[in-house]
Parts: sequence; structure tokens; C-alpha cells
Amino acid sequence: MKEYSNSVDTRIIKIDPDNIDWKYLQLAGQAIREGRLVAFPTETVYGLGADALNAEALLKIFQAKKRPFYDPLIVHIYNLKEIYDYVEFFPDVARTLGELFWPGPLTMVLKKSKSISDIVTSGLDTVAIRIPDHKVALGLIKEARRPIAAPSANLFSHTSPTTAWHVISDLKGSIDIIIDSGETLIGLESTVLDVTTSPLQILRLGGITFESLKKIIPDIIIADDHIKIKKAPGMLSRHYSPLAKLILVKDKDEKMIEKIRKIALQHRNKGKKVGVIACQENREKYSGFIVKVLGEAKDLNSCARNLYAQLRILDELKCDIIISENFEDIGMGRAIMDRLKRASRNC
Repeated sequence: MKEYSNSVDTRIIKIDPDNIDWKYLQLAGQAIREGRLVAFPTETVYGLGADALNAEALLKIFQAKKRPFYDPLIVHIYNLKEIYDYVEFFPDVARTLGELFWPGPLTMVLKKSKSISDIVTSGLDTVAIRIPDHKVALGLIKEARRPIAAPSANLFSHTSPTTAWHVISDLKGSIDIIIDSGETLIGLESTVLDVTTSPLQILRLGGITFESLKKIIPDIIIADDHIKIKKAPGMLSRHYSPLAKLILVKDKDEKMIEKIRKIALQHRNKGKKVGVIACQENREKYSGFIVKVLGEAKDLNSCARNLYAQLRILDELKCDIIISENFEDIGMGRAIMDRLKRASRNC
């Protein structure tokens, strides 16, 4: 395969999801069929897409992202009936979940069929599949007439992109097309659920909460870390990371605020530029430092949506150190805390 890095004339296409100009999606769909790379919006984060049935195109994803081949990809499909082409077996529980949560931010891990390359699955006998809940993403899959394999559209291990500008910052010059459809709605990746095990196991916390799934499957569990790393995409120990060193303070309330201020002051006294990730209620308590607010502490959906964007802003401001508050470990707060723990170097 020829070199595919830093040599591509990247085309940026704006598509309004509420008023789609289909000629642009047809162009992007043709690019997928021709084995080229297209970054596109989903409801979670922006994805870097290639034809999931084209081995050479799949290799380009790993090269453009500088992603190791042992980290599997998620396959995005258009509708539920297509799944039978790509899995060996689709159990009743998976069908029930698909009918309830697809299109949406739930990825299911299933036994793969022979049509799915080992490149997609990193040699595993399972494949991760979802149907995205975004008009542009679904339109692209429809126009491509292919399943689309797509990890997040960023350099490997970096903070995931929630706007086209984030994709441009990481991958312009390395991929063919970037579709700009504005900010993503959820802002964190999909929940990854292994439906090949008993009980079912959550491999990655994300856009569908543990609580929502537990209502349907009472005995569902969150997998141990060693299982997550082996079977799920994006679960390597050092992931979702800003360029700055991220410190997650795990204390609560006033003790947490006091500790953050103490750590921030220590680093500033050493000549370091310090940023703080906080909830709206605590913003004024970190006066003298660069503070980026995720949202009100009780509004965990907003905090999740803003997390990656605010981490990227602190990187753009050339912070050496980012210190983050912790968030309530329920609902979307579980996913926020998962990302902060993986991004931090002291977790």
C-alpha cells in the first residue's frame, strides 16, 4: 500500500443535517466506495470512515490515525436487517436491544461472519456494530452502499472530536473528505455492550447509560478492565487524552476544591500554565486560574457534551497541566468519569 500520510488534499464539505444537500453526500459515498477516507458526524463524536469490506481502505484508517492494529474498529450500518450480513448469530436479546436503542449510541459486540475482515476486529472472532442516530451519518452509509468502519476521527489516544474543526486540527492532509455538520449532540462515544457473554457485559460506558440498560437486562454488569481492553475499541489504558498532563482529583465538595487549588498553585509556582475543568457552580472558586466549565453539576448530559471540546481548548491555550473536578458516578457521569480516569496519568 502506498504512503497515505500528510499527502492528501483534504476537501471540507459543509452539510446541514436539517437541510441535506444530497449531491455532497453522494460525492462522499462514492469516496467510500473508492476506498478513500471520509470523516463524518455522528450523534456521539466525529468518525473516520472507510468501507468496512475493503481491506486496503481499512489499513488507511490505522495509518491516518497512527492507531495500533490491535485496537478494533466499530462497523456502522444503515438498518437492523443489514446486520445479518455481518454477524454469525443475532441473539434475541440483541434484537430487543436493537429495536429499543437503534439508531443510537449503543454498540453491540457479536460473533462476526466471514464477510468481516480480521483487520476490523483486530483478529477477534467478534465484531462491534451500531446504527448511528444522525441524519448525515445515515445518509452517508446509504449513499456508500457499504457498511462503514469508523473509529473517532482524531489522532490515536488524543481527545475525541466533537466538531469538524477538531478533525481538521488532527487529520487535515491525511484524509480525503471532512464533512462539517456542526457540533455533535452527545459528545462522548457510544456504549459498547458484549452480547456474546452471560451475563451481558458493558465494555465501554457511553451514550446509553448503565441504568437504561439495566432496566431491560437486570443482570447486566460492567466488565473488568482486562476484559474491556481486550475486546472493546478505545479502551486502552491511556486514551482520550489532552496534550497537557491531566490530573483528576477524586475528593468531594469543599475538600475537592481545596485540593485542586493547592495542586494548581503548586504547579503555577513552578512556572507551569494551569487549567481547571469545573462545573458551573464552582467556577468562581478557582479565580486566578484558567477555568473551563462543562455545565451545571446536575446536568450530566451537558457536562458530557462539553468535555472533549473544553479539554481541546485548554490544549490550544498551551496549558501544561489540566486539573479536573470529579463528577457524580451515575448516568452519563459514569462515562465522564471513565474518560477522565483514562485520560489522566494518575488514575
